[in-house]
Amino acid sequence: MKNFFYISVMILLLTGFQANAQSGWTREAKGFYLQTAATYYSSNDYYTTEGNLANTGSTFTSSALTLYGEYGILDRFTAILDVPVIMLNSFSTTETVSGVGNVKLGLKYKLFKKAPIALQVDFEIPTDDGINFATAKEANALGTFDRINLPTSDGEFNVWTTLIASRSLANGKTYGSIYTGVNFRTESFSNQFHAGAEIGHLFFSKLYLIGKLRVLEKLSSGGGNQGGSFLYGEGTTFTSLGLNAIYKLGGHLNLVAGYFDYSGLLVSRKNIYDGGTFSLGISLEY
Repeated sequence: MKNFFYISVMILLLTGFQANAQSGWTREAKGFYLQTAATYYSSNDYYTTEGNLANTGSTFTSSALTLYGEYGILDRFTAILDVPVIMLNSFSTTETVSGVGNVKLGLKYKLFKKAPIALQVDFEIPTDDGINFATAKEANALGTFDRINLPTSDGEFNVWTTLIASRSLANGKTYGSIYTGVNFRTESFSNQFHAGAEIGHLFFSKLYLIGKLRVLEKLSSGGGNQGGSFLYGEGTTFTSLGLNAIYKLGGHLNLVAGYFDYSGLLVSRKNIYDGGTFSLGISLEY
């Protein structure tokens, strides 16, 4: 049963608005998990900072190849690494720009020996200064080529703190988790509150399906940096709904896939392109 929760700790989702899976379990000492996954996201429906839908007439597309790993330092203490090795951003009217996304280094500690309640702290490290201009494919009315900033890194340091509680049912075939926490941001960006829940079930002894709900909200305690690209996430709020699948291929290999989309169900969509994100990858664990 432990393998189920180890695999479900992370199914990758896209960009700085990630909705990572959460679990109150930690990995056994010296055990490890590795995953590589590709994601794809495209939308032309932009929600402004006031929450109004504005069709920009141009489609924003982002894709990424990400590596994710976990290592059990101790039975109740797990180290986490999440690296978007390559990210590609573009509008339908611009060239594509590429770069390395923010690197996350995380530590998760299981607070109680038997109860699956954990505290996780992720240090999100920028890989550049948040500047990566894409040039328009066609000249404007003045005969010059416009440039728009489509960063793959937001150029600022984040500290995500998350408290997670989980429980398993039906002889370990079903589990549920709830979590909440705060993202502390630098460079005068507003801090963020995030919370969510997920439930997973094992079918046919090989297929895990995991449903997810997550909200992200701006906290008033931040400075409110309003400059730069929407990809910085300043003032971004949303509700997201997702579904992940994990299929055991045999041995230590698993096929992982995911889909999520934004909604205004609990928290309004603001400063975000609203569209579905698809992910597909493979994992290895020992």
